Amino acid sequence: MFFPVHTKANQNQSVFSGLYLIKGENVELSQVDISISVKNEETSTVTATYEATNTGSDTTSILMGVPLTELSMTDVKFRFSPYLYNSTIVSGDKINSLINNMSVNYASWRTFSFEIALKSGETKTASVTYTTENYSSEDGRLGFNIDLDHLASWSDKPKKVRINASFDPRTVQIYNFDNEFSIEPTEMSPQYNLTWEFDDVTELKEITFNYFPVDEKIKDEIIKGGDGELQEFVTAYETRNYPEVIKIGKEYVKRSQDDKVQNLVYLLMADAYTAQKDYTQTLAIYELITTSDIDYGDLKDRIENKIFINKIISMENLKNYEEMYDLIIYEQSKTNLGAYFEDWLDNAYNRIPEEDLEALIEERKPPTKFEMFLDDFLSGNFTVILIAASIGIVILLIIIYFIRRKRKNKFFY
Repeated sequence: MFFPVHTKANQNQSVFSGLYLIKGENVELSQVDISISVKNEETSTVTATYEATNTGSDTTSILMGVPLTELSMTDVKFRFSPYLYNSTIVSGDKINSLINNMSVNYASWRTFSFEIALKSGETKTASVTYTTENYSSEDGRLGFNIDLDHLASWSDKPKKVRINASFDPRTVQIYNFDNEFSIEPTEMSPQYNLTWEFDDVTELKEITFNYFPVDEKIKDEIIKGGDGELQEFVTAYETRNYPEVIKIGKEYVKRSQDDKVQNLVYLLMADAYTAQKDYTQTLAIYELITTSDIDYGDLKDRIENKIFINKIISMENLKNYEEMYDLIIYEQSKTNLGAYFEDWLDNAYNRIPEEDLEALIEERKPPTKFEMFLDDFLSGNFTVILIAASIGIVILLIIIYFIRRKRKNKFFY
């Protein structure tokens, strides 16, 4: 369900640029886990852990750090099992030239406050956790770029890399996701967790994905209307006071002269009716909205998918399986469906009761050529043709009869 072109955060806007090995020899990674938890439109939490082993014969001293980008980084915690370490911000001029196997040019770094000893054969886990500002593109997408180039700074690339992205379950919806990824996730759970797992990261440079906070953008557009009543409307929606959402919404649309804001208000009112299980009213609002030709700009496709999903939910609860079936089949015929949306459609299709589904499939089954011919025949579509053909056959038989009779040919007798 939903829609897009990828906006890719550049190197200076990466949500995670990597934990680099700045100094140290014979330090190999066996596993790397990077987790991105999208909290809201503004911030996300990053946690990255690196299982490191000293494969050399002597104790080595290691220094690790994370390059700083234009995105603000707060609540930073550096650990090296089992201890929590202080960190410090260092000029890029002092760090960039120390990175092995690659060339980097960052303005500044946040590093462990001192070098840490790792004994020969010892395996420990280094980690960094912080809250980051999200990167937002001009069209409203949140862009998440996870740099994997930094793995080359370690003595050997890890045997296993796992990346996980999760979202606030209170706000995430199918229509928040783009239908494409720079690299397809290896797993997409029903709880909206995206997971990438790799055993070979030799060719990997980065993982990027996008997320569009549709309902947040709808609320922002409503508030831009500049009406104090609209702020109360949005607040009621955010606190899930759905009777108040409906009450204020009705009062607003009665006097509103702004068709676009009015339709956006209707969208959230439909959510309120759905939450209260008044599915008939939900469908009535969508029927009203879809008859207008309002330009929603970048929200257009997102809103269409939001409406589609809630229509299916409403029809299912009203047991209107015929329209539900037709909508699903129509949507499934489209190309470039998102993975989540495609799976959601399949599940909705399978929830139609078997008896109803079989009847609908039989009813919608295309007729055979013979059935089409018979239907046309019974409908009288061939009357003129049949009359003309009959006359032609009679004339032909008469001609043949007289020709053969003239030749005294008894073949017809």
